[in-house]
Amino acid sequence: MKTSNTFLTLFVLSLTLLVSTFFYTTLSDPALASDIVIDDDAQQAVSGMYLTSDYTDDAACIQAALDNSKSGDTITIREGDYYITKRIYQKGKNLNIVGEGKVTLHLQTPEGLKNGLYFTGSTIKTTTLAANAQKGSSTIVLSDASQVRPNDLIKIWKDVQWCPLDYPDQKTGEMYYVESVSGNVVTLNQPLLRDYKLSDTVQAEIYRPIEMHIKNIGIQDNGATAKHMALTLEYCKDGSITDSWIKDSGLAAISMYSCFNMDVNNNKIYNSILSGSGYGVGAWSGSAFINIHNNYIENCRHCITGNTNERRTLIRDITISDNEIVGAAIEGSNAIDAHPITINYVVTKNKITLKSDFYAFIDGSLQSEFSGNEIYGGRGAVVRRGSVNGVTRVIKDNYIEGSSSYTYRALGSGIGENLVIENNYQNGGKYGVYLPSQQPESYKNITITGNYFSNISVQGVYQQFLINDVNLEISNNYFENIGRDGVYIDGNSFTNGPVKIQNNVLINMYPSNPGLEITIKNIQKASISGNQIVSRGWNNKDFSEITSTLFYMTSSFIHRQVHRSIPK
Repeated sequence: MKTSNTFLTLFVLSLTLLVSTFFYTTLSDPALASDIVIDDDAQQAVSGMYLTSDYTDDAACIQAALDNSKSGDTITIREGDYYITKRIYQKGKNLNIVGEGKVTLHLQTPEGLKNGLYFTGSTIKTTTLAANAQKGSSTIVLSDASQVRPNDLIKIWKDVQWCPLDYPDQKTGEMYYVESVSGNVVTLNQPLLRDYKLSDTVQAEIYRPIEMHIKNIGIQDNGATAKHMALTLEYCKDGSITDSWIKDSGLAAISMYSCFNMDVNNNKIYNSILSGSGYGVGAWSGSAFINIHNNYIENCRHCITGNTNERRTLIRDITISDNEIVGAAIEGSNAIDAHPITINYVVTKNKITLKSDFYAFIDGSLQSEFSGNEIYGGRGAVVRRGSVNGVTRVIKDNYIEGSSSYTYRALGSGIGENLVIENNYQNGGKYGVYLPSQQPESYKNITITGNYFSNISVQGVYQQFLINDVNLEISNNYFENIGRDGVYIDGNSFTNGPVKIQNNVLINMYPSNPGLEITIKNIQKASISGNQIVSRGWNNKDFSEITSTLFYMTSSFIHRQVHRSIPK
């Protein structure tokens, strides 16, 4: 009896081990865990196996696998080279597409939009609102919500211009997703960002999204200057593109049209330089909550961009983080681009290397944060794009190095609310912060504090006021080796708000007139105090205590303040 018990115990343990091993192997092997497998080896096909040798070409094999898949399937493409001569297309299915080993899809399709790999959801209907919808409310009432389901995407827009000086046909609106439906009352995932009144001719369009996950797929496209898009997702929600690479897609490598909550992570993208286009990653047409992080993107006209081709809704909540970006040299090659149809961008902790004459971030958004980035070469960090009013820009904690650089440069128009520039380190360049009268861009509130500007060929901060009631603070900055004035402010006879120039350290200024290390013109009641002006001398000897002169000029008189230097 004891022997029998021992035998039974060993049998059960062996069976348990066998079953555990089977399940572990099944879960750890992508092919075994897949619903469909695509392979280019000549072997006998079994259920769920698609062999390229059984089809006229590789594209036909992959298309057949997609057509026969079910929503929710995992499709594994085994290691190999696959030559795609026709567009790969699938609509309305949630799919996981995973490469096993080194998978390369060689795109050889004709030029055109969305002509590489294209996965899309569907448009359900366009309708109108039946009642006014208030900013801050999460519910709207549609004229007809009979076809609307939870998880659908919904765009809402009104016939109100967003940026009339840039795109006169761009309307005002954004995209949400549907949490629940009761009759014609639709509950959204978050409160509305603005009011929608029936008098503004409000419309809504509903989409049934797909969920796509693409992992470990290589795409070799057919030309760095060809009019070609490698991978396009449209009406996609909660999807991802990870651990993949794309080369030589002239128009765009990755395009996301009307997508929501997408993750583009740990990919490598090279060579998208079609003139006037050339995008590494594009968020288009009202896309929202797009996270682009930990990618390597090189030689694209815009490595990351946001725009729209439908002029209904605005893109928003774009986060760009921890990427390494190397810009291109063709015309317009600013590394990160936000067209003035953008609500908000966050650009943080990226390493960006630029070719000459181009900027890290050309910013047309309503709200942006550019923080913790390293910028090398080119024209430096941030430049304004377009003429959207009411903007807030925060530029902080960046490292900027280059002989022609700026931390911020005005290059557009519009009246902004807030410009905050703090704790940046700029070594080299023409200006630190440059807001001249030639570019009619203004801000109501400007704070420049805690920055280090060194080896600047012209001025550390240069600003001319173009509107009344500007509030300006320049404080606790460190200026060293500046070709002219450390700070130059001209109020241009406008009526200003509080202007504070306080507690800055200026070392080795070389203004055209000695003593004009800080120049303030046409300003009423400026508060200038605690600034320390130091001269190192041409032979780099230790600082000696000197007396320098700070000129404070108004339109009617010159007021002189004397500041005592600090020793080295």
